Amino acid sequence: MEMKCRDVGFNCDFVAKGNSEQEIMQQAAAHAQRDHGMKPEEITEDLQNKIRANIH
Repeated sequence: MEMKCRDVGFNCDFVAKGNSEQEIMQQAAAHAQRDHGMKPEEITEDLQNKIRANIH
């Protein structure tokens, strides 16, 4: 399974890969905070849903 940051709407080449949705969500949250300077509270439910919808 994977999720491309670009597919969620960011101009970014990051790709999270994992064996479960939870694993990819954790990677995506860490990436958003580290590389996009987002605070945990900025990773809204809407953004989480958009990330989940782009996991393939």
